Amino acid sequence: MSSVDGELIVVLLASEGQVVDQQPVRLTVADVIFSNLPAGRYTVIARHPSLNPTEARQDIVLSDNVMLGVKYFYAEIGRQLLRTEILERRLDV
Repeated sequence: MSSVDGELIVVLLASEGQVVDQQPVRLTVADVIFSNLPAGRYTVIARHPSLNPTEARQDIVLSDNVMLGVKYFYAEIGRQLLRTEILERRLDV
């Protein structure tokens, strides 16, 4: 299965209440990479209107020169969006 009701899950990255980037994600892949982000506070949101709950959020603080990876966890039984997991990788290593 690649989508729910024909629609992909969307992972959004927001800062100060504004969406700064977003990427649709297939259920079979379940992860997204954001790069070239300035340091600061962000909220990662995985969202789909047919899931319960419709979104999973996680607040993060990024330092300079970091690539952000986001993985979400979904359970087909009950169509549940369970949580997100964040991975930060330094780009200057």
